Amino acid sequence: MWKAVKYLPKDLLETSEMTREYYGESWVSDPGFLKWQYEDNPAGPAVIQLARDLDTNQLAGQNVVIPMRFKTDNRPMNGTLCLNILTREAFCGQGIFTGLAEPVYQDCIEQGLEFCYAFPNPNSYPGFIRKLGFTDLGSVPLLLRPLNPKALVQKKLGSLLAPLALPFHLLFRVKEPSNDRYEVYPLSALNLSELNAFWTKIQHKYPIMGIRDADYLRWRYFDIPLRDYQIYGVRHKNSSTLLGYIVGRCTEVDAMASGMIVDFLIDPSHPATGSLLVNRLLRFFVDNKMDLAGSLMMPHTEEARILKANRFFTCPKALEPQPFRVVYRRFKPALGDENAKMSVKVNEKEENNGDSFLQLNHWFLTMGDYDVI
Repeated sequence: MWKAVKYLPKDLLETSEMTREYYGESWVSDPGFLKWQYEDNPAGPAVIQLARDLDTNQLAGQNVVIPMRFKTDNRPMNGTLCLNILTREAFCGQGIFTGLAEPVYQDCIEQGLEFCYAFPNPNSYPGFIRKLGFTDLGSVPLLLRPLNPKALVQKKLGSLLAPLALPFHLLFRVKEPSNDRYEVYPLSALNLSELNAFWTKIQHKYPIMGIRDADYLRWRYFDIPLRDYQIYGVRHKNSSTLLGYIVGRCTEVDAMASGMIVDFLIDPSHPATGSLLVNRLLRFFVDNKMDLAGSLMMPHTEEARILKANRFFTCPKALEPQPFRVVYRRFKPALGDENAKMSVKVNEKEENNGDSFLQLNHWFLTMGDYDVI
């Protein structure tokens, strides 16, 4: 038997050991990474419930959400992203997955957090839908662009067929565009001063967006341990006003050297900046010998159209490493106090008008909105 207990910072090393046992040696089990993820988030500390064995006091599992700040058409909202759920093998079948979820969600309600979303893997997806009351919103398309067609064909079909890819090298060659109006430049933790003004200007571009201000980007891409991101901004020449940014990371996906576009957002009044950012990041990927570029991007967005104009295409479902499903649950507070009553009234009003969160084409989502890349 087990009991649910709230996570405390002193539990970090013990949870790290349990996570290492479950996932092996990786970023997700590194204490420094978990401290960054659980304790340093500018939106607030993680909400975590642990399962402890009643006889041995050993950790048996965990349920974790981290706060995420969102902008909606009506108001700012504080939501959560679900991640790092696990049950130790010896305790499987004891209801830990579902038993820890409701205490986590109740803690979220008490802290004013209003909803949860997740990108579940195929193993955990049924539990979210059937047991935890989440709604499947659909999938975010994976967009791909070959950078080294010969290497891709060789890895998938063998070296004898690699020469067949040579005609595609010209098609997918990364261009070196020039523009007399704009310049692309590296963004660092020291030159994010224009980001808040940029966010204020474009925050209503899409109905539902995770807040992308300087505090968030600094935490997500610069303070993060064990990962390196390449980040570019774009501006008018002889101006400091930020007009867009793009974030990339070199990694390996399905044994292929892959450059992933983790986040990408531009000022809609300057559409020409999008291709400049994309091409600059693709050149970085090529220089670092990436064979393939990829991005998660909602098809209704301007950024998706820019990627497709730069020879990105939607990955066939049969070739996806996994479906990128999005699931969502709105919390409903108990009527315990006036704040809770007010929150319920707001939720009821939104539900009566149709919860816009249930429409995936209202969201702006990228790889930066979850934790895997």
